[in-house]
Amino acid sequence: MKKCVIAICLLLLSMSTQAKAEQVENLLGLETDFDARQVVLVVASSGCTSKGDFRVEVKDDVLTVYRLQRDACKRMPFRERIAFTLDELGISPHKPFALGNRIVVNENLML
Repeated sequence: MKKCVIAICLLLLSMSTQAKAEQVENLLGLETDFDARQVVLVVASSGCTSKGDFRVEVKDDVLTVYRLQRDACKRMPFRERIAFTLDELGISPHKPFALGNRIVVNENLML
């Protein structure tokens, strides 16, 4: 019985850790470029952030960016630009969209 309780506790702990891994990302900014047909996200990094660390979702014309894993490097926080094409995002260049993420001004508050 004791082994069963420990196994259940470990399972619940691992599930809560996985749930926290993907979070809606606070952004430092967002740029659009009609000619290049892309959206550039400005995010905080401490040295190990890449495009693969993010998942984007467009639902009802609202773009929401999720960070899949936190940047665990030890460098001082800095601004990193991550570009996505409109095709990758599923966004039309001729139609407005909203942003589901919060914007933060100070990258030192984010990591």
